[in-house]
Amino acid sequence: MISRDFIEKVKIGLIAASIAAALISYILAVLRKKSAKSPAAREWLETTPVISLGKYKFNMYQSSLAAFFFLAAMGTLNYVSFSHIAGGNALDEYDLMHYYVVPKYFDELGYYNLLPALIIADDETGHRHCGRSTRKYLHQDPVDYARRPISYALSMKDEIKSRFTEDRWQQFVHDTMFLQRYVRPMPCKLWRQLLLDHGFNGTPVWMLFARPLAQLIPVESIRIITMFDVLWVLSALLAVGWAFGPRVGAFAWLFLTVSYSLRWPTVGWAMLRYDWISSIIIGLCMLKKKKYIESGGFFAFATTLRYFPGIWLFGIAAKGVHALVTNKDIPVNRIWQRVPRKYWQMALGFFAVTGVLVTASIAVDGTATFKQSFENMQAHVQPHNLSSRRMGMAIAAVYRGELDEKWISDEKREAVGQLEPKLRFFSLGLMILLGLGMTRLKDWEAVGLGLIPFFWLTTSSYYYYVILVSGVIIHAKGIDKPWHLFGIIMLFVVQFSLNLLEYIMPGMRYPNISIACVLLTIYSIGILMILFHDWWKTRKEPNVLSD
Repeated sequence: MISRDFIEKVKIGLIAASIAAALISYILAVLRKKSAKSPAAREWLETTPVISLGKYKFNMYQSSLAAFFFLAAMGTLNYVSFSHIAGGNALDEYDLMHYYVVPKYFDELGYYNLLPALIIADDETGHRHCGRSTRKYLHQDPVDYARRPISYALSMKDEIKSRFTEDRWQQFVHDTMFLQRYVRPMPCKLWRQLLLDHGFNGTPVWMLFARPLAQLIPVESIRIITMFDVLWVLSALLAVGWAFGPRVGAFAWLFLTVSYSLRWPTVGWAMLRYDWISSIIIGLCMLKKKKYIESGGFFAFATTLRYFPGIWLFGIAAKGVHALVTNKDIPVNRIWQRVPRKYWQMALGFFAVTGVLVTASIAVDGTATFKQSFENMQAHVQPHNLSSRRMGMAIAAVYRGELDEKWISDEKREAVGQLEPKLRFFSLGLMILLGLGMTRLKDWEAVGLGLIPFFWLTTSSYYYYVILVSGVIIHAKGIDKPWHLFGIIMLFVVQFSLNLLEYIMPGMRYPNISIACVLLTIYSIGILMILFHDWWKTRKEPNVLSD
């Protein structure tokens, strides 16, 4: 069996190779630009073999592309080794307990009753998982979370079971016990962690797709559902290759295989956890291909699945507002014509798909489910509910270099809570400057940088930061420009830091995540300064909104 230690070393080495690949890409892009003015230099670059394999000869560009795909393939093999060999399992029963069980029994559980129902089912089957060592669970209501004794959940037995028919309850017990005991016996440490988890936060629209799948596929065949994420990710990578070219596709592929955010939930182990990111990537690809209606539709799909992906449209909104204000040659009585038609098309795609999905969800579950969803999400993001794996500029702002604190302390949570209102006001100011800078970018560049306001405005869990790949895609495409080189290197440096610190300080979540947040702050402010500087220098020149 391949050891976890070996796999982690390979991952760190692959990230270092990725940084070297970015530098090589920049050099080759500069050489390509310069050779355009010199036929002799262009001929030399295109005809001189760097690698020879029998009768096949590869020039510098072909050799570098082959090297990128080789790194991506090695990253995939290494990731699959981590997933299926070092992990010792092919399913994540912890995550499936939330994202398979809740949609399947949502009519009975809603957003708040999974944990007490699990405790009651465990008690009824005589297992009494982990005995007296499990004393507390995280009880949730529409307002907040609170730690309660296990006896509190057991006292709710009649109330919880009254929501089920007898057959549905027996089916619930069967499904949860299968995940808890038969996929693999859940260790006591993981069971206690599950009972203190903030739990399920899928949206009503996500439920629209997840619930029929969960009800159709029995738990014994759950592997069928978990493979949907593999198909989603593969589709997104193929779209990148189609829209941005094979070299950018290889960069995106390589980044996903070394991303710290993909440590959990592992692709292919959980249920519909990577549909939103795949939708964002495909939407970005549609934008690159000038398919604005389709792009808006994919971003609508991602937004209704997770809410926050709407932030990625900040760049397009900034460019539209800028056009509205600056195109003064068009009179006020035709003011809508100041905004390019393509942006109205994107808005049409976004709002049409949003309207269809939300209407369908309301038709199935009513408006109360949306109310519960928003309440649930609001409780998730409260500062006092911050976990040690949340990322955001607020986390970086309160970090003071602690390396010996494994978990985020209550003092740090309080500091984040006190700082967040001021930081959000400050971030809005930064976003105005960023929006001005984005007016000089291509549409797909502006949208790809949606990860910056996402980092500034939220404190989301680390696994959502796989979306840094949107930055990797646009930086890889524009690698001939120094600011894009800075951007892609910084995003790989963040992954290098996360994986290296996890290797040398295993389990030290708070310092590891906090240092990554500091690096992302440097990245985001650096990009802001570069873009605003370019806007300031050219602010009096005519601005042609480019595709």
